[in-house]
Amino acid sequence: VGSGPRDVWLATGGAARARVLHSADRGLTWTATDAPQPAGDPARGVFGLAFRDRAHGIAVGGDYRAGQPSPDASAVTRDGGRTWRPAARPSPAYRSGVAWLPYSRSAALAVGPTGTDLTTDGGRTWRTVDAGSYDTVDCARDLGCWAAGEKGRVARLGVS
Repeated sequence: VGSGPRDVWLATGGAARARVLHSADRGLTWTATDAPQPAGDPARGVFGLAFRDRAHGIAVGGDYRAGQPSPDASAVTRDGGRTWRPAARPSPAYRSGVAWLPYSRSAALAVGPTGTDLTTDGGRTWRTVDAGSYDTVDCARDLGCWAAGEKGRVARLGVS
């Protein structure tokens, strides 16, 4: 995930700790920060990141195995990823993708195999808005967001 001409963020899953890595110089040097998502197993960690600017980001993940709990499946940062806080009301299950809605300072979508969640307060609280299975989501400047999932499943959410 990038924001601006020099910043890059990467997330890790499947390790002893869930981590977010940041480079402020196009990948020449990196810093790593622990994230609150479940970790310690190959199926757990951070699996999706979105930054709306250099400071404000959302990380989603959890445990991708069906039926496994994913407490703290979403987290937010207000300092460019130096610290991460669990959402006050996180996504209810594992989420694999996240995107900020165009032109919004507070709304984002998170998708996963058990549904799509919406936040309108910058990632602090989430509510499920669809039960469809999606793996990834991205939003375009035309105010539309596209999600894709298994077996060719595609959906467009129009924002008005």
